Amino acid sequence: MNLKMLKKQVFNYLLLLLFLPLAFCQTVKKEELVTIDANTIISSEFIGNGVEWSAYPHADADDAEWGLLMTNKKWETVFKRLNYMKPKIVRVLDQANWRYLEGIDKDGNPILNFENQEMHALYKLLDYCQKNDIKVILGEWGQPYKVHDTHLKMQNTFTGATDPKWLNSIAEHLNYLVNTKGYSCIKYYNLVNEPNGYWSSIDGNWDEWKLGVKKLDSALVSKKLKTPVHVIGPDATPFNNDKSKYTGTEWAKESVLQLNNVLAAYDVHDYPTKEFVRSGEFEKKYSAMISFADSVAKKPFILGEIGFEKYVDENIKRYEADPFASPDSQLSVYDYDYGVDMADVLIQSMNSGFDAVIAWGLDDAMHTNGDTGDKNQLKKWGMWNILGKELTGDAKEEDIRPWFYTWSIITRYFTEDMKIVKTTGLKLNKVRMVSGWSTNNHVTFSIVNNSSKNATFTLDTKNLQNKNFKKFIYSKKNRPVDGNNFPKAVQTNLSFTSDSKQITIPAKSVLLYTTYNY
Repeated sequence: MNLKMLKKQVFNYLLLLLFLPLAFCQTVKKEELVTIDANTIISSEFIGNGVEWSAYPHADADDAEWGLLMTNKKWETVFKRLNYMKPKIVRVLDQANWRYLEGIDKDGNPILNFENQEMHALYKLLDYCQKNDIKVILGEWGQPYKVHDTHLKMQNTFTGATDPKWLNSIAEHLNYLVNTKGYSCIKYYNLVNEPNGYWSSIDGNWDEWKLGVKKLDSALVSKKLKTPVHVIGPDATPFNNDKSKYTGTEWAKESVLQLNNVLAAYDVHDYPTKEFVRSGEFEKKYSAMISFADSVAKKPFILGEIGFEKYVDENIKRYEADPFASPDSQLSVYDYDYGVDMADVLIQSMNSGFDAVIAWGLDDAMHTNGDTGDKNQLKKWGMWNILGKELTGDAKEEDIRPWFYTWSIITRYFTEDMKIVKTTGLKLNKVRMVSGWSTNNHVTFSIVNNSSKNATFTLDTKNLQNKNFKKFIYSKKNRPVDGNNFPKAVQTNLSFTSDSKQITIPAKSVLLYTTYNY
């Protein structure tokens, strides 16, 4: 090789080294500033985010399927973790025969007991919510029927969602919780979980559900609760049930059109594929739904359950190989990437206009497939399994899982006194940002990069000056925690002193900046 050719190859190699980093980093031009527009409000009724948290129906009493495994020590561990997360809202999915419905008397009337062990488990949960000013959506999984507590022999006791015996029992229950126990934290009541599904107790019967909701609303009004509890719905999924007169999406639309004078808030569920969320289509879909609802009647719109599609090949293989997981499980909860995906869907949800987003679910120890109490059929969706040692023999199952990190920091620092405001100018593929601005000028913004490349953009910081920020990062190489394994800021006392700031976010990671200092 002659000297001229050698020099040319060296020159080309140096050029490659110079431009190689650009191939792995998305950038925007300097004039394309990303701006937090505090005056353009997406959600003015923002409640905040939270989790689905049930009162451990298989482990709440001496005669429960697993016995009284939820000791005070177990409860305190859960409370300590929630103290960090600071959920603003929780969904308590319950059922009459799990708690207060103890059977049927000789005249066919329900036997109600509001001071048994099962109820006291619920009181532990509600005491925590009351003390910490957490809004509660309480609700029935469905009409009391043949699974879970089969010894009560109530298989044919109730006739459906409109049965006065069931609705009056619910009303008596709420009367005791609110008027006797003083739980003002209970704001909403959900009659049937996912009523449009074939798996629900009404199998997609819109007319039955609609009438049941109206009758329940009337029953609650008649109780003259000291702090009103309002009915929420439809609690529907995007699933299309052939037996239903409406598609899953239409259930939400028709609830707005037909039950506007009954429902105090709207809610839906979704379990999208990871690809649908990563593409950004999730936000577009729900922006249209919420915009329609707001055009008819502006009231809170809640994403009452969010997780990811379970019936995909990779997940099916994983739950089939797990001796304790049921088909109703999402084994990605063990993975680092789930923390990124759940942050992504949460950010898109807030940007679409949802006023609250509730993750399914807090703890593997809450539910089993079919509610049978089979330890080998756990619904594994949790941030941990607080009964890991007792149920699986593995105490490590009780440890905090990765997705707690991102869900907790976004929940903790997007507070109920905030409005979710518009972020403009961010056009990078699979990079999204949500911003909140409080009434006393606190600011939180979070960025997710769900792409395989590092990303860099320039943030307009003119309206962020004279503020003191903390910065959190969740990345494969850097996600600091404290001695409790709770997220820890990577940087404190951070201020923006110029009119713009270049932000770089690693591939598959999450950033959060906040002026809040708990």
